[in-house]
Amino acid sequence: MKPAAAESTATVSITGDEEYGVILAPAAFDIEKGESALELLKRITRKNKIQMEYQGSKGFAYVEGIDNLYEFDHGAESGWMYKVNGEFPGKGAGSYTVQPGDAIEWLYTLDLGKDLGAKAP
Repeated sequence: MKPAAAESTATVSITGDEEYGVILAPAAFDIEKGESALELLKRITRKNKIQMEYQGSKGFAYVEGIDNLYEFDHGAESGWMYKVNGEFPGKGAGSYTVQPGDAIEWLYTLDLGKDLGAKAP
């Protein structure tokens, strides 16, 4: 079910571990031309007053924590990953350009994504 304005929006959701559960339910957000998945996440978390911390920039940026749930909080292989339209893009969120109609899921992994269906690198 796509919103009427799907040509300029993407759906974004944020899901933590079992304890945190859904931090941000799937919702449509306006996207700006050329905006990266990381830039969109920064804008959405700021607007919704959800804590978010990242390190690096562009293709080297990665999300350290969302809603005070951080990488390594649940072991050496835990942290944040993202899917676009059900697939892991295989590139940093700072280098993925959001396309209209994209469904972006931010997910907390306990074992480098294997628990989320990611293929081992």
